[in-house]
Amino acid sequence: MSLHDWAAYEEAATDDNWTVKEGYGTLVASRAAGLNIRLSTPVTRIDRSGRRLQLDTPAGTIEADHVIVCVPTTVLAKSQIVFDPPLPDKHAAAADLPLGLADKVFLHVDRPEWPTNAHLVGNPYSACTASHRLSPFGWPIVESFFGGDCAEMLEDGDAAQFAIDELVGLLGSDWRKRFTPLAATRWRHEPYIGGSYSHARIGRAGQRAVLAASVDGRIHFAGEACHPFDFSTAHGAYETGVSAARAVIGEAAPIA
Repeated sequence: MSLHDWAAYEEAATDDNWTVKEGYGTLVASRAAGLNIRLSTPVTRIDRSGRRLQLDTPAGTIEADHVIVCVPTTVLAKSQIVFDPPLPDKHAAAADLPLGLADKVFLHVDRPEWPTNAHLVGNPYSACTASHRLSPFGWPIVESFFGGDCAEMLEDGDAAQFAIDELVGLLGSDWRKRFTPLAATRWRHEPYIGGSYSHARIGRAGQRAVLAASVDGRIHFAGEACHPFDFSTAHGAYETGVSAARAVIGEAAPIA
């Protein structure tokens, strides 16, 4: 990955990572309260050749004066949304900002014996291991985090069992019967997502600005990959969305 990309992120990072007790889904739903939301209506084509934009969907064609495209880079790189006339620079930028992979496994634990928000590392000597967060918010669960090639391998395996084996290796065999798998993410296999968050390929950090640039003053782009330094974060995605919305209503406020 690009060292320029890495440096931009590190210079802006605060090392404070905040979790949402009610879940990100609750946060997003609360911000969208009162809006006309259409689910299961993926846009497959945006025709910008006429006075108004034409958006093709399975539910029919939608007309709009402005559009904010906020999708993972995989969607654009694979041309799951077709632009007419084409926007090859956007597809190229998205391909230069591919998604890495970070997955989580959640386990219920019977009678946890550690303080809230304790932490264990599975095996610091192995390239494939997990970071285990113990009892977040005081709940009787373990949140196990996998990344990179390890996450890729476990998406087609049993990530929950891998996490349990690591924890048992650290805590003792008596713990095996105290863990129960609850849920696991498989972001690479999610339709219209295909990964976790973006990173710039070597020499391609400048493609974030290319991806973020509006087209014809009518098609605007947002999402974590469009942020110049807070990419891979929820707040970075939010800021680009606010910036795009302000551009639509004529309040230019570019991200510094």
